[in-house]
Amino acid sequence: MKRWYVLRSKPRKETAVVSLLGSFGLEAYLPTIKTKSVRQEPIRSEPLFPGYLFSRLDPENSEVGLVNRTANVLYILGYGEEPWAVPDELISSIQTRLASPNKRHALWSFHSGETVLIANGPFQGIEAIFDSYLSAAGRVRVLIKALRSAYRADLDANTIRPIRQTAEKAGV
Repeated sequence: MKRWYVLRSKPRKETAVVSLLGSFGLEAYLPTIKTKSVRQEPIRSEPLFPGYLFSRLDPENSEVGLVNRTANVLYILGYGEEPWAVPDELISSIQTRLASPNKRHALWSFHSGETVLIANGPFQGIEAIFDSYLSAAGRVRVLIKALRSAYRADLDANTIRPIRQTAEKAGV
């Protein structure tokens, strides 16, 4: 019976592994998100879980051994020789969340030092200074000014918005 398994790949070789598994007739899934880099490069897709991907395998049909011998695959997650299966519902949930337009990673372009507004969460309504992007999964670091100091906070990129200067806000 085919079930989903998590594969660990060599760094930045996830796409190559998906292609190889497809050429063997095996189903593979690499969840990706669209990201923008700090250097204003075009939007690109990056793995949601860098170094990991999913494959639907039948361990009774020697597919696990084939995958273990596939170029750029380090191992299948498990304990010893026993791979751990992932529930189908988990894969469906990931696919649904990535397909939902309301849950997609924010595509705002932030620059270090830019003033942003925290739009939701425990710091909602507080202005902060954008510091850096932390991960392809959408984590960012901001600096919150309070009590004559700046405190770092790591947030989801979807929780911050750029502050646009308007003529009214600028006092014109």
